[in-house]
Amino acid sequence: MGSRMTMIWVFLSLSLMAYTGAGQAGLFLTTYSGYDYFKVQASGPMTSANVNATCEAAGYAAPCVGLGSLCEGDCVQTGLNNCGWPMDEIAKQLCSGGGRASQCLQMDRIYVVMATTFRSGSACGVERAGCSGSVTGPNCYCATGNNYNNGYALCAQVGVNSCLPNPCHTQATCTDPPYPSTNATCTCNAGYTGDGRVNGTGCSDIVNACLSNPCHAQATCTDNPPPALDANCTCNAGYTGDGRANGTGCSDTNACSSNPCHAQATCTDNPAPALDANCTCNVGYTGDGRSNGTGCSDINTCSKSSNPCHAQATCTDNPAPALDANCSCNVGYTGDGRSNGTGCSDINACSSNPCHAQATCTDNPAPALDANCTCNVGYTGDGRANGTGCSDINTCSMSSNPCHAQATCTDNPAPALDANCTCNVGYTGDGRTNGTGCLDINACSANPCHAQATCTDNPAPALDANCTCNVGYTGDGRANGTGCSDLNTCSKSSNPCHAQATCTDNPAPALDANCTCNVGYTGDGRTNGTGCSDINACSSNPCHAQATCTDIPAPALDANCTCNVGYSGDGRANGTGCSDINTCSKSSNPCHAQATCTDNPAPALDANCTCNVGYTGDGRANGTGCSDINACSSNPCHTQATCTDNPAPALDANCTCNVGYTGDGRANGTGCSDINTCLNSSNPCHAQATCTDNPAPALDANCTCNVGYIGDGRANGTGCSDINTCLNSSNPCHAQATCTDNPAPALDANCTCNVGYTGDGRANGTGCLDENACLSNPCHTNANCTDNPPPAIDANCTCNAGYTGDGRANGTGCSDVNACSSNPCHANATCTDNPAPALDASCTCNAGFAGDGVVNANGTGCLLQPVSGAGSLDIAFLLTFACTLMVILSTVSEQAMFE
Repeated sequence: MGSRMTMIWVFLSLSLMAYTGAGQAGLFLTTYSGYDYFKVQASGPMTSANVNATCEAAGYAAPCVGLGSLCEGDCVQTGLNNCGWPMDEIAKQLCSGGGRASQCLQMDRIYVVMATTFRSGSACGVERAGCSGSVTGPNCYCATGNNYNNGYALCAQVGVNSCLPNPCHTQATCTDPPYPSTNATCTCNAGYTGDGRVNGTGCSDIVNACLSNPCHAQATCTDNPPPALDANCTCNAGYTGDGRANGTGCSDTNACSSNPCHAQATCTDNPAPALDANCTCNVGYTGDGRSNGTGCSDINTCSKSSNPCHAQATCTDNPAPALDANCSCNVGYTGDGRSNGTGCSDINACSSNPCHAQATCTDNPAPALDANCTCNVGYTGDGRANGTGCSDINTCSMSSNPCHAQATCTDNPAPALDANCTCNVGYTGDGRTNGTGCLDINACSANPCHAQATCTDNPAPALDANCTCNVGYTGDGRANGTGCSDLNTCSKSSNPCHAQATCTDNPAPALDANCTCNVGYTGDGRTNGTGCSDINACSSNPCHAQATCTDIPAPALDANCTCNVGYSGDGRANGTGCSDINTCSKSSNPCHAQATCTDNPAPALDANCTCNVGYTGDGRANGTGCSDINACSSNPCHTQATCTDNPAPALDANCTCNVGYTGDGRANGTGCSDINTCLNSSNPCHAQATCTDNPAPALDANCTCNVGYIGDGRANGTGCSDINTCLNSSNPCHAQATCTDNPAPALDANCTCNVGYTGDGRANGTGCLDENACLSNPCHTNANCTDNPPPAIDANCTCNAGYTGDGRANGTGCSDVNACSSNPCHANATCTDNPAPALDASCTCNAGFAGDGVVNANGTGCLLQPVSGAGSLDIAFLLTFACTLMVILSTVSEQAMFE
């Protein structure tokens, strides 16, 4: 662990120096998973230690090829994770294909660090020259570096993402350039133009799409905001169509198609921009011609000022399309009825003599068809020959009888119109109502009564009179009776004088008495008069004009003076009098502290209270008082603003936009518009999130991570991190594959089969199958190949029966097992190995010996024959022994070398 931590610290230090080190060497290959990769020329054998030292000497770190015991050595994890096919990720970046590193020409002779236990410390590399036609051979895709010199080391350093912090405009997409450039590319989004940079021209709406005149000449063009690149075309008033120059354009709207005119009218469309049509009534009709107006009615020739008929004729209009009329003389008239013809003249009813001989005939004007018959003077009746005719008028029977009611009337015969009048008994005169009439004969003219009596004549037909004593006298009143004596009014039970008065009878003809009020009283003294009332001392006006005078009862002759309501003083005209009481000066001022007090003149006891400027109310301390005039009641503020009245004497109010809004808050000002949190410099959202402002009163915004990212989207929250498809429950990769998430906005991942497996690595694809190392024929033709289970990427080669060796095509191979090496033959026999698969040998006794040559218990061996030349046998034996020993030693040496 200590050694690995030391390597991580060295790698981070070197990465920090990555873009500042002046002497870094190597050729840039590509950028992958946040790291820049280089190939650096190495010197000497391509061991893992040499590759690591070469990277460090160049200022880089040596990247690990992946995870696993064979792939994690003295290196740094940089995101490579394909231990089974080392460096394939880099090859796919360089060669834009799905092949192996050995298929990418640019990866030739590049080596990567492996674990120290891998092939005796060897690095793994690509040696395309050793592929021998197979890009998957061990010397091709993972050549043993110990066997090769002066290759290239794969080195890495932390890549600098020039998009962090984002130098681009909010409407631009930032693209981090490949190494060695550190300048990000800012590309304005669709619908925007500019250099896309925050400190440049930024991104503004692409030139108004209306400038290219996409709309018809009679349409209004409205540019659509970005990201749209087009514009809306709206036909002007009076036109219809899609409004586009290359579409249906704009044609005049035919207002007649909606049938606005009356059935008896002709419709003429008014050219655009008019939206209406003219309606003209057909011949013989009049009106505005519109179905919703006066329509079209028949022209009444009779109603025209040039009526064709006589004044005494009836005009009947002929229906349209006729423009004339028929004329018929009214009842009582005759003629053709036309004003330019015989017209209409009155029919004379007297020509048929309808009247009595004593009557005068007068024709009645049309429309009457008859005549009036008037009886001559002195006659009466209807005057008609077939009626009551005319008879003598009896003047006496008429309602206007000429005689007095007390006269008898005698009619004078016609043609006289008067009568004689004669007064009845007891009356005298000419008897006529318009003359002296008939008057009663007065019996008083003979003086039958007393001098102090009044004579009253009795009405006719009586001829006597009544005598009544005059006022103040009593008796029968007659001159020849008791006459008339004086009447004492004071002696009567009905004394006419007041109880506080003295009665003195007045001589007749008076019927009354004098009544004199006693001392201290005044009045007429009469019970049915003013009586006697206390003398009112107030009548001399002893009191002030604004005082009330109260008389002191008799016999007192003075009065009390009390100032009227609203006044103060002794109330006397010759004293302090009465002065107005100033209500405002009292300690109990009736007005509010914010009101001006104006005393009301007496008799009022109150004052007017007027609220000062900026206040409203009745101004009274015990009323509504004076409250600040709330300028907010006139709603001067925007609907999304809070109105705060400025204290009096101010007459205006402050308008403060509600939470979430900005502006001056006034209804007639800039009002209050929603604060777009997303436009603030402190945009709350992560760089990889879309900001959607929440409508006021909210002051925040919703942050939604862009496609391929997950999190709360907020800059101060979990932000937006790449969705690691590999961590999902639906991991797309096979159980024997390594999942590498593709950076957002991608939502998928790369699946790479682990070391020892092959396939597309996907759970729903071909998956990962054990990579059969035998398919590359690593074994000798006389060996049996057995694939080693993953993660092993090699195979065991076992020589077939009868053969020996490592079994490998590039090793010792498989050679025939020499059964003679176990010395199955007699020392005096020649051993001949039987070819495999035989495991035995043939033994042939040498010359001079006889037997089967076999030394085992079942053999006879070789028995000496008596022949000459025995010395040569010893030399042959020694040579055979020496050869056998050399074969054994050679075999042992080969096995030790491959262990």
